Amino acid sequence: MIHHRTSEQNRIHKILQDANIKLTSVLSDIFGVSGRRILEAILNGEKIETDGLRKMVDWRTKASITDIANAINGRIRRHHRNMLRYHWEHMGYLEESIEELEKQIDQLLSPYRKEVELLDGIPGVNKAAAATFIAEMGVDMSVFKSAKHLASWAGVSPGNYESAGKKKRVKPHKEIKH
Repeated sequence: MIHHRTSEQNRIHKILQDANIKLTSVLSDIFGVSGRRILEAILNGEKIETDGLRKMVDWRTKASITDIANAINGRIRRHHRNMLRYHWEHMGYLEESIEELEKQIDQLLSPYRKEVELLDGIPGVNKAAAATFIAEMGVDMSVFKSAKHLASWAGVSPGNYESAGKKKRVKPHKEIKH
């Protein structure tokens, strides 16, 4: 779903570029607080003036109001607005779905809080990775005879592939995408 949300964001970028609205040149993230306010005003067909723009732009935004005003001075047509609205609404739906799934995952992980905290303490492992480990391998490690068996099952076990005195490079197993 995150990939789909990113695709919708890229489509919005493309439509804005087509309408000669260069928000990406003045805002680091057009889907941040200020960018969302400006995009919603554009979607609603509002005429954005300097005073209104000051109210939309968050105080943390580094770009000046003048630069932002120049960046949104494009030629947006009804077609652009319609397409933006379609992608905006779909992106909103995807964000809500992602949030709902994250809540469900959090609920399902509640019996494993101790294990998640232990895994999260490993450098390079965050809570999302810990959730993946628990979902893929479980928490009962007794099913694996040793750490080597676990590494082999996970597809990260190093191997020594040599034939006729030549060492062959072997790539780790590819991740299965769902």
